[in-house]
Amino acid sequence: MSFSRRQFLRGTSLGLGYLAVSSPMPGWLGNAAAATLSGYAGYRATVCVFLLGGNDTNNVLVPRDAGIHAQYLDARSTLGIPLNDLRPINPVGLAPGAYGLHPSLEKLQALFEQERAAFVCNVGPLTLPMRKVNYELGDVPRPDNLFSHSDQQDAWASGISNPSTVDLPPALEGKATGWGGRTADRLHTHNPGDYPEVTSFGGKALYSGGAERQPMMVSSSGVLEMKGTSDADFNTLRSEALADIVALDRGVTLEASYGGVFTTAQTFASARATARAAAWDALPNEARLDIDGYFTPPQGATGWTLHTQLYQVIRDLVAGAVPSTSGGLGVRRQMFSVGLGGFDTHVGQDATQTALLLQVDFALDAFQKAMTRLKTEGVFGVNPPQSTLFTMSDFGRTLAENSDKGSDHGWGSHAIVLGDRVQGRRLHGTFPNLDLSAGAVNNLDSVDAKGRWLPSLSVDQYGFTLASWLGLGGVADRDHAFPNLTDYVAAATSGGFPAAARAYRIPFLLPDP
Repeated sequence: MSFSRRQFLRGTSLGLGYLAVSSPMPGWLGNAAAATLSGYAGYRATVCVFLLGGNDTNNVLVPRDAGIHAQYLDARSTLGIPLNDLRPINPVGLAPGAYGLHPSLEKLQALFEQERAAFVCNVGPLTLPMRKVNYELGDVPRPDNLFSHSDQQDAWASGISNPSTVDLPPALEGKATGWGGRTADRLHTHNPGDYPEVTSFGGKALYSGGAERQPMMVSSSGVLEMKGTSDADFNTLRSEALADIVALDRGVTLEASYGGVFTTAQTFASARATARAAAWDALPNEARLDIDGYFTPPQGATGWTLHTQLYQVIRDLVAGAVPSTSGGLGVRRQMFSVGLGGFDTHVGQDATQTALLLQVDFALDAFQKAMTRLKTEGVFGVNPPQSTLFTMSDFGRTLAENSDKGSDHGWGSHAIVLGDRVQGRRLHGTFPNLDLSAGAVNNLDSVDAKGRWLPSLSVDQYGFTLASWLGLGGVADRDHAFPNLTDYVAAATSGGFPAAARAYRIPFLLPDP
């Protein structure tokens, strides 16, 4: 069958993600970076796993001390996990078996004990450090629309918990940005060319957007290209017709801008596909088969999506880390975003969370196995790729269960961090007091009788720890990526808050030599 250009696009799906870059066309690979990387000369990536809906971390990480566990069961007689069903872990500096993990987290238990994983306890959105009395008096601003899904997802993704009142730097005014994207604004000079620093397969889109740099948005299957057909002539005509269309601007600025962005998106999509194929082929066949095997879900697993996204991250990560001389992209720093929904467990939480955490457990373990396998491959040179995976979620949930065998919207929660550079087998931060007796009036960690935890660490500190590991440095860069952090630390210092609140970073990553 033959086609004319005018027949192009009828019923055709393009599948290209959006891109908006500061320059009209990429200054492509091989250009010298404008800044010198500190810390690690090889490739580094962070991977954000957004657990959408508000993951109940009160059942992810549970004290096994008999007295504290009794307080936990008092608050959730139905949802509470019996002491003997918890998977014991042995955090550094604490009594053996002091804490346990949800029964679904068998692989995470092993990674924790191998010092590859850690928890960051009671972290959440904060504008300024706050005590319970401040919450009750209202003399310190709370995050906007606290306990709202969409607003608190935005607070985690943006690192700006009070967008209605925050005083943003001029470069950020009037722009919807996330801390991942703003970090990309400043890390851009570390990478050759104009290839996007952030690739998103899922999660919260706001996290990936910068003031200057914008992400590559990809489907969860990894596809970012035109849908091919079996007719080579049609495919050629379609590409030619598309080029003709995007070249038309008729003197209209918006049309010209769209055409430039779309053309750039095509260029990046093509470069990505070529690099992914070449870099993957540069790995030994045995390594490719091993990695494919790690991500093959167990029999009976249906509807799982997180492992698919993380597998695509591995494919992109390999493409980024392999030098351009071997067909890869040869970049130094990248960020990735994935997501898994279903964590809004107001009803029937036990079965729902059990299934979701099984999926999380498998996917995180597969990712870490793949990264460990890649360390042995010489295609990366003397510096194998490094990654740090971290979780975010809308909020934690109430310790007190509701009448529908579920839990309700909370605030502070416990995050998982995973990777070879993680200070593993540790609980970073302060685990909250679980005593809700007498309406929790004497519990300074809970803002109400239901056990909603007042965060002791902020999202800004959490994010800056990861961003600085990638290479973000200097006050100007920090204030651009995390515009609230300087004021937060100053208030914590003047207010006599604990040392952890007065620090810019949380020590969950090993320092560079």
